[in-house]
Amino acid sequence: MASAESDDDDYMSGAILEQATQYEKKRQKTYSERRQEHLREQQRKAYIKPQRELEEEKRQEGLKKQLEEDNKGMRMMMKMGFKQGTGLGKDGQEGRQEPITVQLKQNRGGIGIDTARKRKLAEEEQEELERRKKLDMDPELYREHMAERAKEGKRSRQIVAAAHLCEKKDLEKEIDHNILWTLIPVPPKDPEEEPEEEPEGDQEGIQENNDVSPYDQEEVEQLKSLPLDQQLMKLVAYLRDQYQYCFWCGAQFDDQADLDSNCPGLTEDDH
Repeated sequence: MASAESDDDDYMSGAILEQATQYEKKRQKTYSERRQEHLREQQRKAYIKPQRELEEEKRQEGLKKQLEEDNKGMRMMMKMGFKQGTGLGKDGQEGRQEPITVQLKQNRGGIGIDTARKRKLAEEEQEELERRKKLDMDPELYREHMAERAKEGKRSRQIVAAAHLCEKKDLEKEIDHNILWTLIPVPPKDPEEEPEEEPEGDQEGIQENNDVSPYDQEEVEQLKSLPLDQQLMKLVAYLRDQYQYCFWCGAQFDDQADLDSNCPGLTEDDH
């Protein structure tokens, strides 16, 4: 019984597939099949390649062809010691062996536009990668991360508003300097904007004002390095102490007693 089973071919082996292939070759094709093959062959022969495709094939064929010894440039290189099959350079080992590839420009864009497009595509790919990383992040951690970013953005806007308010009230009292003003971000300069010409007599005074700083750079950096909540607290406390103004209420009080009795508190949570 076992010998009878071993004589049968395993249906999972390649023998069955080979028999099927041979049967398909021996089988006489129908009229429809023969006609379809004939039509496909006619279409293949009648197909005319576009001019761009023909140019590309010729170009690639020419680039793959090595220079012969009868080429003038090759003869000049061989006189200087170059040997076919070796690289450029003194030893023939360190230099490149293949010619510089040709990149044909087939559009009317500027020379650097392709590089700019590649850079833009790379930036979009990086953004897509970052977006996918965020999606792969744990939902709870992602929500906490986004909430923290939103809180930092809100605090930064509040700091700028409070610093501008300090500057405005100081200038009304003819106060020339305040280290809290340094929390106001400096707007970026437009490189295309041409500087306005100043009268020659005022140049020296402007130069002196720009060079002299009333605050030590280390002191300014120390202020800016504080957490955002502490920076905002310094601004709010300064407005309350010097001007009896509550940043959270957005109101000017008559005096310190009026501020203490009618303002809910020092922090945003108190309001």
